[in-house]
Amino acid sequence: MAHRSRIGCPRVLAALIVTAAASIVASPAPAQPAGPTTVLPVGALLSITGGGSSLGNTSRAALEVAAARWNQRLASTETRVTLDIVDTGQDPARAVTGFQALAARGVRIIIGPQSSSEVAAIQPLANAQGILVVSQGSTASSLAMPDDNVFRFVPNDHVEGRATVDLLARQGVRTLVPLWRDDRGNQGLADSVRAAATADGIQVTPGFRYEPDTTDYTPALQAVAAQVAAATQQVGAGHVGVYLAGFEEVADVLAAARTQPGLASVRWYGGDGSAQATQLVDNRAAAGFAVAAQGFPSPLVALPAASARANAALIRQISRRAHATPDAFALSAYDAFNVAVQTLRHAGPNPTGPALRAAFASTAAGYPGVTGTIRLDEFGDRASDPYAYWSICRVGRARPRWLRTGTWTPNSSDPTGPGQVVGGTCPR
Repeated sequence: MAHRSRIGCPRVLAALIVTAAASIVASPAPAQPAGPTTVLPVGALLSITGGGSSLGNTSRAALEVAAARWNQRLASTETRVTLDIVDTGQDPARAVTGFQALAARGVRIIIGPQSSSEVAAIQPLANAQGILVVSQGSTASSLAMPDDNVFRFVPNDHVEGRATVDLLARQGVRTLVPLWRDDRGNQGLADSVRAAATADGIQVTPGFRYEPDTTDYTPALQAVAAQVAAATQQVGAGHVGVYLAGFEEVADVLAAARTQPGLASVRWYGGDGSAQATQLVDNRAAAGFAVAAQGFPSPLVALPAASARANAALIRQISRRAHATPDAFALSAYDAFNVAVQTLRHAGPNPTGPALRAAFASTAAGYPGVTGTIRLDEFGDRASDPYAYWSICRVGRARPRWLRTGTWTPNSSDPTGPGQVVGGTCPR
């Protein structure tokens, strides 16, 4: 994305300091009992501004609600919870600076960061300093490492790649043209989609990779249009798809795609980084193109129906605070906070890094979260989950909006093997 600044800039440092200073004891402080108080500090590295702000702000609201509920629960005890949020702007350098600031303030468990590039930047620091990092958005399979201090409460890109390919195969795609943002997470998604599609006998063209600071998408779209035209001649437009993996800048990509002939005549598919992003439906040109390109279905981890019903009041509370509906990634941040607090309560004062990691893994195993029962694999990542397909649809004369149009259920014996697809297209 194009919203990056150098950490050396005084304005960025000032903004970071202000954000840290405004970090939250995330509830009105309850009346404290007499005697010493035990403070359980939890940090968060979130993209509140710039790239990734959709997930960053819903995650912030989820964490603030979680902290407030804990402090209400602990009001009659000598323990309180604090939440310390630093805005990273989805910049790896700012994530490193924020990590160091939180570590200096004694934080041992950090929720976030959201992107795989940020997680990769702070992973060595987390391992060296015995601090746990629990991401609610990083999916790069290249970061799946045993016994490190990074946990991820979402499945990695191999699972999402399979969910994507199962849908496009069901819809008859025989040639796929990929277009992706050059960062750790979206590169991983593009690689996983390519691998799964190739294994299924779908031809994948070279595609095009654009830089995060791109503002003019004409060269990228011209390259994609040329590959789409060649594929259309071979297999027909009805059997050609474009896979686009990026973040909120995808709105600008889709809007610009209108100018390239032939691109709206084939199906387009998205990744989790732009699924349900308001920028795509607020941009009339982008939304109109998505509707013409069969809805731009994009997979997101699905919230179990029973859990959604049981936690409806909580989800409404987070939605009111965020002024947006939290997706499963944001609700994974809520679950991560609850596991973090329980870990800190039971780990004892000043646990070693390995002891803290073991306590967190034990607490997380089988935890009945809002996002369903948490099961981690040997790398500390969520093993697998069902996915929902979200598409930009126009129903009647209403403006295009995101609708849940289908589901993907993973293979019970192999999470990265072919699963079951139901639906996936906009209603007519």
